[in-house]
Amino acid sequence: MFAVPTPKILLLAALGLALAGCGNETDPNSPEGKRQAAFKDFLSHSEPMGGMLRDRLPFDGDAFAAHAQALAASVEAPWAHFPEPGETEQKHAALPEVWTDSAGFAQAIDRYRDAVAELAEVTAQGVETPEQVTEAFSAVQQSCKGCHDNFRR
Repeated sequence: MFAVPTPKILLLAALGLALAGCGNETDPNSPEGKRQAAFKDFLSHSEPMGGMLRDRLPFDGDAFAAHAQALAASVEAPWAHFPEPGETEQKHAALPEVWTDSAGFAQAIDRYRDAVAELAEVTAQGVETPEQVTEAFSAVQQSCKGCHDNFRR
């Protein structure tokens, strides 16, 4: 029999524990999985727009408008996927206020919808400069932040 140095045993044990924790993935067909996918879709459009307005990406008015229109097309996707508390065993980031303050949550969703609709309207005829969209995009970001501040862990 050969001897394995203690640090290697500890490393292998730590690796095993880390891999065991990887099995806690969200089921993509669960409400949480569908909600997470919808929010990731939101990010796939809002992050490039924000990058363009913060000079992290070159400004491209056509691409910005396309992202704004795609965001508007997906604006309803996550809202039906908030199950009642206790109906799920999966981890989620929604605070109980999603359900205990349903009127406030509905208002936050409406602010987001309105901000996205305004951004889509501003970009519908094309975008030439960042100044054309900065205010409307800022309103979208503020509506996201408002929801995160009050309804997300």
